[in-house]
Amino acid sequence: MSGWKRLFRLEESSRHLSRNIDEELQFHVEGRIEHLIAAGMSEEEARAEAYREFGGIEETRQRLEKIDGRRLRRRTLGDLLSVISMDMRVAVRSYLKRPSFTLTALFIIALGIGATTTIFSVVDGVLIRRLPYREPNRLVYFDRAAHPVPAYRRWKARSTVFSSLGALTEQNLDYTGGESPERLSGMMATPEIFTILDVPTAYGRIFAPDDFEGIPQVAILGHATWRRLFGEDRSIIGQTINLSRYPAVVVGILDPGFLSPRGLTGEEVDIWLPLDVTLPNFQSHNYILEVIGRLRPGVSLSIAQTELDQINVMLAEENPDAYLDRQGNPRLIPIISLQAALTGDVETPLLLLLGAVALLLAIACANVANLVLARGTDQVHEVGLRFALGASRRRLASQLLTESATLSLTGGVLGIVIAILGVRMFTLMNPGGIPLTDRIGLDLRVLGFALGLSLITGIFFGLTPAWRTSQVDVNAALRDVSRRTTGGRRKARLRNCLVVAEISLALVLLAGAGLLFNSFMRLQAVDPGFDSDGLAVLPLRFVSDSIDEARRRSIAQQALERMASVPGVEQVAAAYTSPFLYYSGIVSGSFESDFRTDDGREIEEFTCINPVTDGYFSLLRANLRGREFVPGDELPDPIPAVISGYLSDLLFPEEEGLGRSFTTEEEGTFTVIGIVTGLRHWGLNQWSNGHIWVPWERFGAGGIRCSIIVRTAGDPAALLPTLRDAAWDIEPDLPIPLVFTMTERIAQSLVSRRFYSAIFLAFALVAIILAASGIYGSMMYSVGQRRQELGIRTALGADSGHLIRMIVGQGALLTVIGIVIGLGGALAFTRLLENMMFGISTWDIPTFLTVVALLGGVAIAASYLPARRAVQVDPVEALRYE
Repeated sequence: MSGWKRLFRLEESSRHLSRNIDEELQFHVEGRIEHLIAAGMSEEEARAEAYREFGGIEETRQRLEKIDGRRLRRRTLGDLLSVISMDMRVAVRSYLKRPSFTLTALFIIALGIGATTTIFSVVDGVLIRRLPYREPNRLVYFDRAAHPVPAYRRWKARSTVFSSLGALTEQNLDYTGGESPERLSGMMATPEIFTILDVPTAYGRIFAPDDFEGIPQVAILGHATWRRLFGEDRSIIGQTINLSRYPAVVVGILDPGFLSPRGLTGEEVDIWLPLDVTLPNFQSHNYILEVIGRLRPGVSLSIAQTELDQINVMLAEENPDAYLDRQGNPRLIPIISLQAALTGDVETPLLLLLGAVALLLAIACANVANLVLARGTDQVHEVGLRFALGASRRRLASQLLTESATLSLTGGVLGIVIAILGVRMFTLMNPGGIPLTDRIGLDLRVLGFALGLSLITGIFFGLTPAWRTSQVDVNAALRDVSRRTTGGRRKARLRNCLVVAEISLALVLLAGAGLLFNSFMRLQAVDPGFDSDGLAVLPLRFVSDSIDEARRRSIAQQALERMASVPGVEQVAAAYTSPFLYYSGIVSGSFESDFRTDDGREIEEFTCINPVTDGYFSLLRANLRGREFVPGDELPDPIPAVISGYLSDLLFPEEEGLGRSFTTEEEGTFTVIGIVTGLRHWGLNQWSNGHIWVPWERFGAGGIRCSIIVRTAGDPAALLPTLRDAAWDIEPDLPIPLVFTMTERIAQSLVSRRFYSAIFLAFALVAIILAASGIYGSMMYSVGQRRQELGIRTALGADSGHLIRMIVGQGALLTVIGIVIGLGGALAFTRLLENMMFGISTWDIPTFLTVVALLGGVAIAASYLPARRAVQVDPVEALRYE
């Protein structure tokens, strides 16, 4: 506190003010006493009368102190603002005299502030800002997003920590009332969801209690869906629309400002339906829900988790088959905040980006500090003159800090301009999957952060130069001795430390970027196990109750025949699900987990059963050992099956799987007729592919899903409209929401990793440039300060090679020290990237060696240029100059 009082001179001024008031009051009292004595009173009577006339001395003194104190504070604040204004004018004139220094420093500061503000705006919008709901800190989400209806009903009945507990489930619907069928993203929800989220309507009403009884007969449209499908026609309220060939009355249109939790991720719900969890067909443990709750006031997340765990333990005791896991333990469900549920997948990458850009800002600060320090050394003679003319060290340090703050704030304003462009680029480059992107922007919070960061940055790189300059010896400065001694070891130590810090931080960033880039390149080079060139996929979905099994079989068969006749199509096949259709998750369908082999071994493995047509594997050009399906394979028992190499190794380790058999509890016995190796069905980064392919006619011909896979002779993208029209010719009301080429789909699966690796790589390249410029500037300045020494060495016979080795050796030593220190930080930082790695460890030696070689080479090159300048020094000119 005393330091601030000294800075504003309040402590001395306040004491001086009190002393003056006491002296003035005492003067007036003593004068009145003398006057009364002269009038004939005794001294005691005169003193008592004088104090009586003046009233309470203490009250008068406090009143005068308040009046004069306000006047003094106004004068002190005015003086302070006047001093700051004068220092800023001096700073501007000083920077204008050195345009190269000023522009370089402003560019570095603007780059660091701009990059940091950009990433902070993303982190603020996605991770920090509260969700747009009432008291969002009380909203929780039951993790894993797959909870049976009976479990939800028991949690709701037995829990006491939730004021509301609601459930919802995705229900995609086919709208067939427009020009062409369209798939709508639907959501069925219990009444509690509309209370928890305070769902508002723009027109019409929200669901009434009667709407939640029985099969849904009413619907609420999202505002964007209403605008897209019905042109904002309000008369649609009360009308009946066909959803998956079922009638539903539209009772409301949601408010345009409302965003559901799904909408916050960029995939807004098109239509809402009421969900009655008491319906008999929902009571199976195969019908799953998402559960959202609102905690009662004062209830913490840990208290809610404890109660839910106790309920689940009781449920496991009552119904072990449904509520115990495979190890015989109760199924415990984690409760997390709703915000964590929305941002959990991107929280770590975004925080790592923020950490990376913080390292970049630290490098920029070190670089500017080195520049300011070098400039401050050049100002030693000027500083000495100011000391000699009476300037205090505190006053001079304050002026130097004002200069640094002026420079940093100017750079911060330029950084905000860069951040505006950066936010737009980030939004355009968003690979998808990052939620809440509509909240990313430069609002007052982010602008305040940028300006505050600029001020802190200015203080950071201005403190040390200000302190060093204020320690200048006046006599030495006036004799200009310091100009010849600044190249000495003690004076250069701080600049060298800053260079070492830049190299260390650059190595940390470069190592992280190198690992991510190496990981991405390895993932991109992964063989998907089939030939993706020329492949196109048309996923079809039938509504089981509106199109019977015979019709579904007919549509699938006609689609295969019709598309095979399209010019340019070489081969067609059908499958329940195609490769990469769900590259980021698992599609609902038929799965097995318990197997018994023909020699009695029991295996547990979560495995997908995928019905396919004849010719499927030859169409994919997969690596198949054995044979694929032929007509008639749908009839015999055991069932012919093609399995993945991964599953074959599990079922028949160290043995040939062809011709062997295995049994599942649900489907019966299978005979292995083929083994496919290397086919990565769910994505390039999926190591395990437990997969069983079975005959289409036996398992999939009448199913509600069907993916038509086509191999074309040319570009498959050119045939997509024709293929879609061929399917609509068969069934005009058949929604085809997603049509893609396989090469595009594979590329799409890599977008997120490419995005993060590109940003890290960009930060690393900027860090290398800043570190190299730091070494170059430090060495160049050192050469300039050692001009006389280099001239003497040359005059005494030192050759150019010796001088180059001396200068480069100094830069190399700083580089080695920085690399050694940076390696420790890199090993710690890269461990945080472990979940983003593929096919590579966080301590991959080739990557680290490459990074060290690259950074070392750049640093040596940056030292070599000043060394070349050193050998060009004319000894006669250097000695004459000194």
